[in-house]
Amino acid sequence: MAFTVKKALEKGIFNNCRLLTGQSGLQNEIHWVNILEILDDLSHVEQGEFLITTAHGFDISSEKKQLEMLDFFTARKLAAMAIQTGHYIKEIPSSFIGYAKQYRLPLIEIPPEASFKKLTRALMSELVSHELSATGSSELSTAQIHLNNRINDMNRLWLRLIKSEHTENLHTEMKYFNIVAGEPYQALLLQSSPGKGKPGMPGSEQEAHLINSIRQTTARILLQRHIPFLIGPSDQNMPLLIQSGQLKDRAGDSDQPVIEQLYNELIMLFPDQVILIGASKVHNDINEFKLALSEAGKALQAARLGLIDDMSLVSYNKLGLYRLIMEIKNIETLQEMYAETIAPLIDYDHRCKGALLQTMKAFLQHMNIKKAAEALYVHRHTMRYRLEQIEKLTGYNPLVPADALQLNLGLHVFHYLKTLNLLRHTF
Repeated sequence: MAFTVKKALEKGIFNNCRLLTGQSGLQNEIHWVNILEILDDLSHVEQGEFLITTAHGFDISSEKKQLEMLDFFTARKLAAMAIQTGHYIKEIPSSFIGYAKQYRLPLIEIPPEASFKKLTRALMSELVSHELSATGSSELSTAQIHLNNRINDMNRLWLRLIKSEHTENLHTEMKYFNIVAGEPYQALLLQSSPGKGKPGMPGSEQEAHLINSIRQTTARILLQRHIPFLIGPSDQNMPLLIQSGQLKDRAGDSDQPVIEQLYNELIMLFPDQVILIGASKVHNDINEFKLALSEAGKALQAARLGLIDDMSLVSYNKLGLYRLIMEIKNIETLQEMYAETIAPLIDYDHRCKGALLQTMKAFLQHMNIKKAAEALYVHRHTMRYRLEQIEKLTGYNPLVPADALQLNLGLHVFHYLKTLNLLRHTF
């Protein structure tokens, strides 16, 4: 069964909204939700979209422009249009309502106190839930077929980028998807899995449908935000390349709003899934594409292991010492580093019910005896005594910068091996 405008308006989120006209178009099928606060560029409007706007930048008083816009929307087969009044337009002109009736376009008025974000998210959640409930249906809408074809084309280009030794030679193909070879970009790897308490379904038809739904939803979100991107082929982790004006002049900044927004939308739309994202550094050279993808893979592993404060969205720039540790392939080398630094402290704490590991963590965090003592609610003399014990057991003096670095590295190795269940002994 299609998700129609009529079904959408029956949801509680539209209780305070008014259907002004277009009853004959209530059976229009909704394929996606598009927010255009400013009606200046309509080129991104797609078939079957439910358009939500404040009509800012549009001369609503011009009947000629009203007709031109409705002509355009009819040609694009817009599903419905919702206009929020009270901000940029006081009320929707009767002429526009009349023209919308002629075009059989459902026209909804959103009150000024309504939240754009809540309305859009609720509608998108309903749409995604409806698509997931139709797992057994073999019928695809025209928009879904078009989106699948676009993603398949991206997959083919992605494989060529992976295999090519000179990726800049593919600039013409990349430009088709608005990817510019000399512009900043990031590689992402996205992983989804059932949430806690949810039954796993690896390899099942339902799982395949869910993965495809997340892939399509990701593409729709990025298309809606006019963010150039590529999606690569994968049965598990979904690879992405994105470009955005937000990435310019931010090569050293790992907190990219565009990625955070994508992550927040996905966890809202798929509440039963655990979404993890690993992001590379910002790169400018498309020839570094495979390097960027490798960085994203390491960042995703850190997210999967919970190495960075249990964060689900991790950038390669945030890995710190883990960048070095993850490059060491010899596990015995890491185990030796652990044995020489942290193991004696854990052994002591276990035998004597001590707090040397906790003490060392606090000191390395503050690198100041007074502040570390305050954090642990102990006297600074107690803190100094414990630091002396740490030196006796490990041979490293936390007050010496070079030794503190060794202990900090050992601490990171300890957490890394612990998450992988590779410690030689546990207590």
